[in-house]
Amino acid sequence: MFRPTLIALALLAAAPALAQEAEPTFCTARINDRDVVMGYDKAEARLSENYSRREQLAARIGGEACPSYVVLRSLTPELSDDERGPFCLRHDEGSESVIGYDLGPRDAYGRCEEPSGLCRRVNRTREASVAIAGAAARRSFNGVETAAGTKSGAVILSGTAGTITSALGSIGGAAAAVASAPAVIAGAAVSVVAVGGAVYACSDAR
Repeated sequence: MFRPTLIALALLAAAPALAQEAEPTFCTARINDRDVVMGYDKAEARLSENYSRREQLAARIGGEACPSYVVLRSLTPELSDDERGPFCLRHDEGSESVIGYDLGPRDAYGRCEEPSGLCRRVNRTREASVAIAGAAARRSFNGVETAAGTKSGAVILSGTAGTITSALGSIGGAAAAVASAPAVIAGAAVSVVAVGGAVYACSDAR
């Protein structure tokens, strides 16, 4: 469950180019069927890279809804905008709200074009992230699809829960601990993302 006040404060602290004297622009996002107030800086240098024209037009017509990149920042405050590159917002049509973030390409509104599940951070130690990236570079994983995000720096492992668990377990140490995370072992198909010194598991497990 999200706490609106904490999300707003974390977002303001994490915004990369927020000048200390700048007054934030406040907006409202619908997250898990709740309205959450957030703030962002319209004058930040990389705004045009993150805020699509279609979103800006929709905001002018329908009110000051939060840009998708602002919402994604609030859900992954530990990452930079580049590191968030592999992720997209998972939107629930029934509640008309964001229910989390997933892995895959985004549409013009930052939503997942082909939603498949939800992602969760399962390890925040840099040791695990570095071990997974190193093993992938050495092509040490068998039976696992490996991909790399050039701009984000992410390493993505995809496969069945069994193959992912086996692959991570073979590394040992902090990476082996990731293999036992519920989000890894509970889903049928799993993707593990090592990026920004943390590890995320993305699957259809609830």
